[in-house]
Amino acid sequence: CLCVWVANAAGTAVWEMSTYKDFIAGTFRNVSLSRDGRITAGPELKTLFSSEQPLVWSLARAADGTLYLGTGHRGRVYRIDPKGAGTLFWTAPEPEVFALEVGPDGALYAGTSPDGKVYRIGADGKAAEFFHPQSKYIWSLAFGRDGALYVGAGDRGRVFRVAAAGQGELYYDTRQTHVTSLAIDPQGALLAGTDPNGILYRITAKDQAFVLYDSNLAEIRSLHVTPDGHIYAAAMGGSTAK
Repeated sequence: CLCVWVANAAGTAVWEMSTYKDFIAGTFRNVSLSRDGRITAGPELKTLFSSEQPLVWSLARAADGTLYLGTGHRGRVYRIDPKGAGTLFWTAPEPEVFALEVGPDGALYAGTSPDGKVYRIGADGKAAEFFHPQSKYIWSLAFGRDGALYVGAGDRGRVFRVAAAGQGELYYDTRQTHVTSLAIDPQGALLAGTDPNGILYRITAKDQAFVLYDSNLAEIRSLHVTPDGHIYAAAMGGSTAK
């Protein structure tokens, strides 16, 4: 039996890929792509803990390395120890935990929504109402140098200052819809990011503030202040007409 195979030669094809648009259609594994088309080794990512909840809204870190996660839509807060073991720490009466902050006393403070409150949660996972601002949403929390807790709320865009349990007052009205992020700058002033006009305020005292930055995006979602005084703001959303 004689078998004959016929091989058809393929032509040579040459192509060049160098821009972001060229690469973005591909599948990336352990690499990062910059806007100018540069491909570099990407950061190693690994799962530390899975809450199995629809959303993780907030995160806070204690001095000993313990992490707390605030989730939705069941109002659960999880505790992750420095070794990566996670447990259910507390369940809020409200469905969303948008804000978490570890206080100077070591307790965890949680802001819940909608029509929520600020709770103080002890090491044993037992919670007590700390402040009720009569606001629709509680988006952000931050402790000042004097130990007071600042609360960023919506849907009237106000910041409250809470000196002790139940002792809160209106600190500044941004006249925005939401105060979505808070931070303390190196001088001790309060920074407040807002929505829907993407304005970052620097609040120096009660009812005293100025616009530090006016973004062309709708929402200043997160703030971070470095030890040398630089302020990083993450903004999101499209430009608004207002």
